[in-house]
Amino acid sequence: MGAVVSGDERYDVAVVGGGGGGLSAALSARENGASVILVDAAEQVGGSTALSGGAFLAGGTDTQRAAGFPGDSAQEFYDFFMAVNRWNVEPAIVRRYCDSGADAVRWLASHGVEFSRDVERGEIERVPRLHRASGGGAGITAALGRACARLGVDIALGTRVDDLVTQSGTVTGIRAGDQQLDASAVVLASGGFANNHALVAEHIPFARPYLGQLRSPAASTNRGEGLEMAVRIGAATAGHNRAQVLLSSGIVHDVEPVLPGWLICVDRSGRRFVDETVPYHVINPLTRDHGGTCWAIFDDAACRAARGSGSRFGPGLWQQDILSKAAEVGQIACEPDLESLAAALSLPAGVLRTTVERYNQDCERGADSLFFKDASTMVACQKPPFYGVALRPTIMPVTGYGLRIDADARVLREADDQPIPGLYAAGEVVGNVVGPSIFSGGAMIAGAVIFGRHAGEMAAKQSA
Repeated sequence: MGAVVSGDERYDVAVVGGGGGGLSAALSARENGASVILVDAAEQVGGSTALSGGAFLAGGTDTQRAAGFPGDSAQEFYDFFMAVNRWNVEPAIVRRYCDSGADAVRWLASHGVEFSRDVERGEIERVPRLHRASGGGAGITAALGRACARLGVDIALGTRVDDLVTQSGTVTGIRAGDQQLDASAVVLASGGFANNHALVAEHIPFARPYLGQLRSPAASTNRGEGLEMAVRIGAATAGHNRAQVLLSSGIVHDVEPVLPGWLICVDRSGRRFVDETVPYHVINPLTRDHGGTCWAIFDDAACRAARGSGSRFGPGLWQQDILSKAAEVGQIACEPDLESLAAALSLPAGVLRTTVERYNQDCERGADSLFFKDASTMVACQKPPFYGVALRPTIMPVTGYGLRIDADARVLREADDQPIPGLYAAGEVVGNVVGPSIFSGGAMIAGAVIFGRHAGEMAAKQSA
């Protein structure tokens, strides 16, 4: 099965997927005395975690207390998590998530993950809960990979698992091509399916109009095989139509979670509908609710002054040279007056003019009278020509839909809601951890590590 380190034909635990969830599961299982093999379709471990910013969301941690935020707790994090999702989540899962975060941060640190001494406010939390790893997500997976190697986890790379092996309803191994590997327990941590547009169309209906433009910063190996092989043996699923998406023009391929404050964003009515600088967890769902497309409006002065959005994932669209070139080739509407711009964008001309005039008046007063955006970010839209860029939810970092697990990371069966013996799961292949509101950066990595670690522990105990 690819580059298997040893010649063992049977393992206590087989882990499918080498991102943050899979590496955590493999390491945890090995720490609990199991013989472990990790199998990944890529040529190196890391998965989508290694491509991320490397934040870990947790409450009540030692790092928070040292940084001057001693009042936070797992209980307060739990209350916030439940409230922001309007209780449309499973409390037992959320309780495990919130109660395990602080210990998971310590566990990662014990295996060489270096966290900043400062904590950040992710998006809408009362207190900062984002723990930023040195080296980003790649720093987390590199440290976990080294720990796995040090403790003797066997790793098979470049090997795509095709199916689960079962006997009398119990998972007893995995199959890749014509090769079979027996194991007492299997942990699925194979990621999401953003690179499989057929699955996206099936499980994320709101994304169907954008399939031709859809792209994902997730690992290229995220095609949904782990999800499909578990469903074939009767696994339950959750998270229908819950994907996390980001707005994009489609002109550049950088991931831009936050828009620059000098833009005016309007919906199909020609009106502003949001503070343009709010977190992506806010503006993206609002855009979907307002017709699925918004238009970023700005003038020539703003275009000439544009210097990028400041995203850690690339400079993005909002640079003078890129904007000017896009306008020259017709990718961006560029018109001599607002009436012509409205016609080019199929927006109501009178409403758009009122929107821009009101915004300009707010800029002059130094206060956003409608959405209370930070006035220091606001720039009047007065100097022709005027530009308009259509933004749509076409970047999909997280697919959301996946397997249903219990608080012990056991995959549940659709037919009777009982655990499928021998099968565990963690990471983006799971659909019932973060809920419909993925409300902060770092939520997915935390869930992957927490439930990956627990899955490895439980799988090792089962095989003992």
